[in-house]
Amino acid sequence: MKLQPRQMIGLVAIVVFGGGMIWRATQPSEREIMEKRIASLPRIEVPESALEFPRVEIPDVAPIAPRSTLNSAGGATDTGKIYDLSGIDYFAKGSQAAKDDLYCSGVLGAEFNERIKDSHPDKASILLRDHQALDRAGLDKLIAEGVTTEQASAGYSLAYADKAGEDYTASTLRIPVADCSARAAALN
Repeated sequence: MKLQPRQMIGLVAIVVFGGGMIWRATQPSEREIMEKRIASLPRIEVPESALEFPRVEIPDVAPIAPRSTLNSAGGATDTGKIYDLSGIDYFAKGSQAAKDDLYCSGVLGAEFNERIKDSHPDKASILLRDHQALDRAGLDKLIAEGVTTEQASAGYSLAYADKAGEDYTASTLRIPVADCSARAAALN
């Protein structure tokens, strides 16, 4: 029986690919090769004394100061505010313009928190933008006045945001929302 050229090509392909598959099947797997290599490595012996750690004496630490500020009567009140740990009176330092910028920033932040619940996000985002601009302007003024540094300025932002938030909730704002928005518009 004589094979056609196509049949010859098919027979050669079967022999080559079949032989390759048989050869691969007879070779050890990657896992077996790695297990042999690991088994041939020398054993590392750790003496028992190396596993014993020396006892560390921890000295008694002074308790953390309570988060409190002085109220108008001179007594301490626990506010629970993290920025109170510094002991700085954030409302006593800086120019009135810087204080007003930071207060207005807090007012617009409180207004944003209220409006975001039921307003369109694009309208509320204007309040957030103005809040951030006033905060940055107030902090820049305090830094320029030498009252604080860039790294230590967060306490001022937090303190004024809390104060304005409390005033907003109590409806006793020192500077109305409209005036704060106008103040922010003057910055842009």
